[in-house]
Amino acid sequence: MAPKTVKHRAKPASRSSRPTPRLAARTARKAASVKAVRAVTVGRPAVKGKPLSRREVTELRQVLGQERQRLMAELEAMEEHTPEVEEQVGMDIGGGYDEDLADVASTTFEREKSVALESSVQHVLTQVEEALERIEEGTYGRCLRCGNFIDYARLKVLPYATLCIRCKELEEKTAR
Repeated sequence: MAPKTVKHRAKPASRSSRPTPRLAARTARKAASVKAVRAVTVGRPAVKGKPLSRREVTELRQVLGQERQRLMAELEAMEEHTPEVEEQVGMDIGGGYDEDLADVASTTFEREKSVALESSVQHVLTQVEEALERIEEGTYGRCLRCGNFIDYARLKVLPYATLCIRCKELEEKTAR
C-alpha cells in the first residue's frame, strides 16, 4: 500500500502578520524602481566602470565650484572691458571720411573676438553649472549616451565631461 500524502491547510493570516500600509507602500515603490531599472537596461550591456566614491565626488564638486568662480570673474572682467571697445567703435564709425578703413576693420575684429571669447566662456560656465546640478541629482559621473561610468581620471582633467572616452571618440568620428 502506498503511503498517504498529507495535505496541509494554510492558516488564515492573522492581523499582526499582514503588512502595514507603510510597508506595502515601501515595497511597491521598491518594485517600481526595480522595474524602471530593468526597463532602462533591457537590451543595453551591463554598466561598465566603477562609480565615484564620496571622496572623489566631493573633490570634483570643489574643483567645479572653483572653476565656476573663475569663469564668473572672467566674464565680469570681459563685461568691464566691453564698454571701452564699444566707445572706441562708436568714435571710429561716427567719425568722418578721414577714418582709416584699416582702423575700423581692426576695431571690428577686436569687438567680434571679444564677443566670441565671452560666448565661449559662457558656454563652459553653463557646462560647469550643469555638472554641479548632476552632482545634486546624483547622476554625476555617468555617460549621457551609454550610461556607463565616466572614468575618474577623465573627470579629474575635465570635471564637466558628459561622455565617457568611448562615446566621445564616436561623437568626434561622426562629426568629421
